[in-house]
Amino acid sequence: MSVTRYALATGVGGALLAAGACAAGAPHRGGPSPAPHPTSIIERMGVVTNAAGARHGIAFVPFMPPRRILSVALLPPFHGDDTRANRGLGLEYEDLAARRYALAEWPANGGTLTRFAPLDQPELGCADARTFSRGTRPNGIVWSTSSGLIMTLQADGANDARTLELEWRKLIRRGACR
Repeated sequence: MSVTRYALATGVGGALLAAGACAAGAPHRGGPSPAPHPTSIIERMGVVTNAAGARHGIAFVPFMPPRRILSVALLPPFHGDDTRANRGLGLEYEDLAARRYALAEWPANGGTLTRFAPLDQPELGCADARTFSRGTRPNGIVWSTSSGLIMTLQADGANDARTLELEWRKLIRRGACR
């Protein structure tokens, strides 16, 4: 079942279709349409669901950050066909300073990180770490784990490369590269 069909089967699709109708210019009673609310990175990457739905939609045991999880999403594969064995998991969480991050995890399934630029100073025990960017500045870190996962970390909000790297190092020290 594809992520799209999964969304429809779990009822998330109905909410997405309704939201799409509003966004497509459906009339709004009582005046102008409300301003669109910002979406998180994981909302743009996949289908937001509850934790049980996400666990059912993936075939690996995910790393869970030791922070307050704000939302969970089922993600299309990093590499390969859209099957339960290849789908990923996205987690939006908040650190102690209320900064939001998006952590994504997928089975590597033969995918590689060679197209990404190497991270200048990888963390001990996590040598295959790289950066990716949108625009002119790096805005994320991608790495592979010894258990065969590909993971990414992005700041959901203001992009401070130094703070992002510090958060990544904290996750690695807590086991995000195993």
